[in-house]
Amino acid sequence: MKRFLVLGALVCCVLLLAACGRKQEKLPQPVPMKVGTGPVHKGDIVKTLDLSGTLTYVANTTVSSEVSAQVNSILVGDGKPVTANEVLLVFDETKIRETANQAQANLQKDEATLSFSKTEWEKNAELVKSGSISQTQYDQKFSSYRNALAQVEADKAVLAKALEDLKKTQVRAPIPGLLSDRYVEKGDWVSEGGKLFQISDYSKIRLEAFLSDMDVGKLDLKRVFADGVPGELTVDSYPGKVWKGNLTYVQPVANQARLFQVRIYLDNPDMLLLQGMFARARIPVEVIPGVMRMPLNGLLEQVRENDFNTVFVVDPESKAKLTRIKIGATDPVFAQVLEGLKEGDMVVVRGKEALGTGQLLAPTLLETAPKEPPPPEKAPEATGQNVPACPESPDKSDRGLQK
Repeated sequence: MKRFLVLGALVCCVLLLAACGRKQEKLPQPVPMKVGTGPVHKGDIVKTLDLSGTLTYVANTTVSSEVSAQVNSILVGDGKPVTANEVLLVFDETKIRETANQAQANLQKDEATLSFSKTEWEKNAELVKSGSISQTQYDQKFSSYRNALAQVEADKAVLAKALEDLKKTQVRAPIPGLLSDRYVEKGDWVSEGGKLFQISDYSKIRLEAFLSDMDVGKLDLKRVFADGVPGELTVDSYPGKVWKGNLTYVQPVANQARLFQVRIYLDNPDMLLLQGMFARARIPVEVIPGVMRMPLNGLLEQVRENDFNTVFVVDPESKAKLTRIKIGATDPVFAQVLEGLKEGDMVVVRGKEALGTGQLLAPTLLETAPKEPPPPEKAPEATGQNVPACPESPDKSDRGLQK
């Protein structure tokens, strides 16, 4: 019996020594979550007015016929650019030339009649003085002379118009631009005043939108009518591209829907913008300078100005800390911080939806993608630039961050 006890004790010792000598396995360490952050810092809040509407060329000129004639040839293709004074269409001049020739013949005949009538009138002027003819006979000669004179003047007018119409058989472009529409075909008979073409000057374009009286009240109308208010425009057809424009027109009378039309003008030298495209614009209307601000897309709750909200802040141990804050005014990029954060705090702006309090983070400082709206000081030149687009609406969580 003792023998078995000794043997069991030896086995236990061996197992204990083996357990002590074995290397202890390492416990799995938590993996930090990669997030994007933005700083709390001082800057301006630029409040803006957002609007949208349709693009329209500033000049859409209708070219009409100045003669009644048949179309002989069309010299420019649809949608092609044209220069000022370029020949667009040529009319058949046969009938107009016949009219001119007939007017010339009538003028020669009536000038001969006028010469005879004048001679008769001058001769009878002496006879009536001597009493050889009556006053009635003299008046008849004078009347014939006046009628012949009037007929000659009428013939000259007909001839002059026919000769002028011959010059108008070549229809020229009144402005440079794009042949945006054509209303006739070769062989058509066109009456005087009939529409031939539409030429659009694509170098200038405007955004036409409508604002309520409340939104119009946010604009400095004196400045709008004097120098204009600068703004940025984006078009869905060109993601990431921004155009600079100038709001210079507010309709002084509301339409039946109690809306006021506004127009933002901009340059379009490359014809990237076409009439009928849908565009959005952002007009700065107020600047709140030097406030504590944070990226707007760091907020976790619905954005309400002068109200409380929540954010995730990166604490000194690189962990997520859910923080209750109060915000003030907002613009499309930033929110004013009134309570809960201090300058230099890092707010999570990307990846915040999947975070939990105390979660280990691997933060990366991100730049704010959308440019801050220009303060409403000086109207910039209207040019298209490859700069970041206007930010989207505040309800999109990842708005305003570069990936």
